[in-house]
Amino acid sequence: MKTKIYIVVLAVLALMFLVTACSSGATATTTTAPSNNTTTLDGAKLVQERCTVCHTLSRADSQHLSAADWKSVVDAMIARGAKLTPEEQTAVIDYLAANFGK
Repeated sequence: MKTKIYIVVLAVLALMFLVTACSSGATATTTTAPSNNTTTLDGAKLVQERCTVCHTLSRADSQHLSAADWKSVVDAMIARGAKLTPEEQTAVIDYLAANFGK
């Protein structure tokens, strides 16, 4: 159990470091939540657009985290400047958990 926690903490710290490094020269863009959007958000597209700016997809593939762990990682990335609406966060977490989860 302690090993899993250690791995998750290291993964989060590594991702935080990379986001900090990537955000230092990046220009911020703002996104707004679409009002009354009834379409399903594409988690894969969001990951490609928002996450792979600083991270390769192979980084996610190497993690194999639970949905709760992916939520922690996404929350940490948002704290570091990633731009996702609450709906987009859910779509990204669902995608990561389904495709790169335990």
